[in-house]
Amino acid sequence: MSQRVTGAFTIDKWEGAPGDWHGAQLQRTEAAKTFTGGISGTSALEAVMLGVGEDVSAYVAVERIEAEFDGLKGSFCLLHSATANGDEQEMNLTVVPGSGTGGLVGLTGTAKILPGHELELEYEL
Repeated sequence: MSQRVTGAFTIDKWEGAPGDWHGAQLQRTEAAKTFTGGISGTSALEAVMLGVGEDVSAYVAVERIEAEFDGLKGSFCLLHSATANGDEQEMNLTVVPGSGTGGLVGLTGTAKILPGHELELEYEL
């Protein structure tokens, strides 16, 4: 049975190195976050972002989250993939299978980024 937990996050670091890539803008980004609320902890994220024209973009990222929630403590990796084309947006956040450590060994699930900088994790353990 899956469970759901939500935590607010702040972005503590956002550093990008832009570049040109076959007529599109490519940026490699490093970020760090702090989570509070139902999820407490920190994360480090590595992303590659691509901008094509004014309204088309995409990104992929891996985020390692060290957190405590629902009495569980450990770390796991979250795979991000997103595209935007005008008003159409799609984002997928998936727990990387086998990436859980400590009390999060065996963690599976998906996540959403909610308005107001909140992460909602739906998981099974």
